[in-house]
Amino acid sequence: MMQKPFFFAETPTVIELTRDAPAVRRDPLSDVLELIRVRGNTVFAYKALPPFGVFFPTGSPRLHIVRQGNMVVRLDGSGECFHASQGDLVMLMHGDAHIVSDEPGRSACIPFHHVRCDYGDDRMTPGGNEAAWLCGDFGFDGILAQQLLSVLPPVIMLKGLRDRPFEWLELSCRFILDEALHPRAGTSAMISRLLDVIFVQLLRTWASGGEVGHGWLSGAIDERISQAISAMHADPSRGWTVQDLATLSNLSRSAFADRFQRVVGQAPLAYLSAWRLDRAAELLRHGRSPVSEICYRVGYTSEAAFSRAFKNRYGRPPLQWRRFDPGKCNVASPGNG
Repeated sequence: MMQKPFFFAETPTVIELTRDAPAVRRDPLSDVLELIRVRGNTVFAYKALPPFGVFFPTGSPRLHIVRQGNMVVRLDGSGECFHASQGDLVMLMHGDAHIVSDEPGRSACIPFHHVRCDYGDDRMTPGGNEAAWLCGDFGFDGILAQQLLSVLPPVIMLKGLRDRPFEWLELSCRFILDEALHPRAGTSAMISRLLDVIFVQLLRTWASGGEVGHGWLSGAIDERISQAISAMHADPSRGWTVQDLATLSNLSRSAFADRFQRVVGQAPLAYLSAWRLDRAAELLRHGRSPVSEICYRVGYTSEAAFSRAFKNRYGRPPLQWRRFDPGKCNVASPGNG
């Protein structure tokens, strides 16, 4: 940027423009969500009057958002019921077959596609017995999605998203319905992004409720060790020590190591090793960099050592694995093996 001189014979003064620091810091949960590549697929509106029992077959992970009335979600073949009402969210994380009904024990007699309603008919009737909800399904493009999501339970439910929290949810639903009712350029991308937002909000709200077991997710939300995890994610090539990570967490070395083991379920440097190899797997799958460069970027100084470690984790050396279907690999996730 140039300042206009008072006299045109003067040499303009150059003003140095400095780039501001990012307004939002990176965090471990965002890092992992990028790794699993969440992708919202489709969404449908549903309405049903009691009695009803709607069967949803095994498939993609599904999310039910209750907009009116009450309903019960039950995994097929299971007696456990999840009671939901307006403003509640029920996520079937692993895409298990399930039944949505008006009361527990109701048999599933209606295929899910028979109770879809046109988006233009989604208007709700206050005080009525009718149940109305949206159902969206998700995909995960990341090669590590299955392993990373294995730490989550089959069903995640959030109750009581009313008042101000419910406003953002209802607004998101209205946006989705508007896009579906008036399709135009970018509609598919808009619906996908909105489902992404709802999924992330559901996941972090559920995680903050204290029901998370051991694993990467519990570490990602832990107020002390999350900074250390963020640092490992951001710079896997650095030669991190337990003391370095403890300092970032404002804990002594022993207190940090104990807390990390208790929360995440494995030692800090074991987590780092797994993260390095998983990042390498992602780079191999979605990039074109040579193995020697990827090896260096994830913290290995020896390509031979990297290849051995990679084969131990993924069952094949890097070059072979790059050409292999990663969906067939059995890999332990960071913080879970």
